[in-house]
Amino acid sequence: MVGWFEVRVDGPKRHHYRLLCLLDCEAQAQSKPFLAVVQGLDKAFRTTLSDSDYAKVRALRDEYHRRNPRSTS
Repeated sequence: MVGWFEVRVDGPKRHHYRLLCLLDCEAQAQSKPFLAVVQGLDKAFRTTLSDSDYAKVRALRDEYHRRNPRSTS
């Protein structure tokens, strides 16, 4: 997934939390680029996120990009 930023945090009992973000440089009415949080996910230790998880994230990205000016709240 090119252009994505992922914040990774390890929680209690080795549970993993992921925050998937995009750097938005094309939003109208914004003087500087900003990091848009798209989706937060979690997963158990030594597992992977599913293809359907990533498909949902891409759908949210596409919905976000369809609007300009962007929803920033």
